[in-house]
Formats: sequence, C-alpha cells, structure tokens
Amino acid sequence: MIAKRSYGKFIKRIDSIGLLKGAESRCRAFHISLRDLYEGQGRTPSIASARRAVYRWLRDGGKSINEIARLFDRAPSGIMKMTRAPGP
Repeated sequence: MIAKRSYGKFIKRIDSIGLLKGAESRCRAFHISLRDLYEGQGRTPSIASARRAVYRWLRDGGKSINEIARLFDRAPSGIMKMTRAPGP
C-alpha cells in the first residue's frame, strides 16, 4: 500500500522538531505558503526557489538529504538536485 502525503502530518512533524517558524519565515520571503512549499507545483519559479532555500537551510543546519526527504515526503534524489551547488 502506498502512503498518501499529508500536509497536516507534515506540519506536526516540523513543529515537533522546532523548524516550523524558520520554514514559515523562509516561505514568507518568497511570498508562498507552507502548503505551497509542501504540495505546490515545483515548476513554479517562486515555489522552486523557496524549496531550494528551505532544503539548503535544513542541510546547512545539520539535516541529511534523507532526513529532509522524509520530512517533505519526497525522493532523496530530488532533494540532492535542489541542494547541490550550481555548476560552471
């Protein structure tokens, strides 16, 4: 059985580990909601930029790629692509 993604569970998870306020403030900087960050279309430039900023913030804060992927119910390969340094 495939588990469904749940925005409510996502909010509870990040709040329980103390990351809710930081994620909200980064979303506000990009003029999107946390729901957009979690569920929105990744091809939208503002959502993609906000995700990149939040993923990098979490990675720089000591979270592994796998931990970030579990938090957001995403594949680790997608998180890795978003957080790697831009090429030449």
